[in-house]
Amino acid sequence: RIWNRMKAIPSSLSGSATVEEAERFNAAKIALRLRSVCILVWSIIVMLYFVSSYFGPRFSSEGSLLKSPEATMICECFFDVLSKVLFLVTIVDVHYAVFDPFARTERRLEELRQLMSAVWENSSDVIAISVRTGHNGGATTMLSPAFFGMGSGGGPKRRLS
Repeated sequence: RIWNRMKAIPSSLSGSATVEEAERFNAAKIALRLRSVCILVWSIIVMLYFVSSYFGPRFSSEGSLLKSPEATMICECFFDVLSKVLFLVTIVDVHYAVFDPFARTERRLEELRQLMSAVWENSSDVIAISVRTGHNGGATTMLSPAFFGMGSGGGPKRRLS
C-alpha cells in the first residue's frame, strides 16, 4: 500500500498551484516519509526480536554471538538510537516545513505577488506606483500597461472625451 501511495503523489506541483495546494502537497510528502520511516523501524524491530529470541537460541551453537544476551542488548540499543535519529530528522523537517515563519511568509508573499501581477496586467485603469530613490528627493514611477494603451483609440483617453 505504501508503494501505491508513493506513486500517487506527483513528483512536483504545477506552476499555477496556490500556496494552500503547495502546503498540502508538502504535508502529504512529509507524512508519507514519516510513515515509511515508521514501517522501516518497526519491521527491523520485529526482525531483531525474532532473530534474538527464536533463531538465535535454536539454531546457533553454544558460545555463539546469537546466544549472547550482551550482543542482543547492544544490537537492540544501537538500533533504538538509530531509529530515534531517523524519527528526529523527519520531525525536524516537519517542524521547519510547517512552523518556519520565514518560509511561510515567503510563500504568502509569492501568492500575493502573483495576484497583484494579474491585477497589474489586466486592469483597464491606469495604476502608477512611485518609489522615493535616495536622499535628494528623486522618485521612480512605474506605470501599468493600461497607460500605454491610452492612445490606441479604446483606452481611458477616449472615455474622457
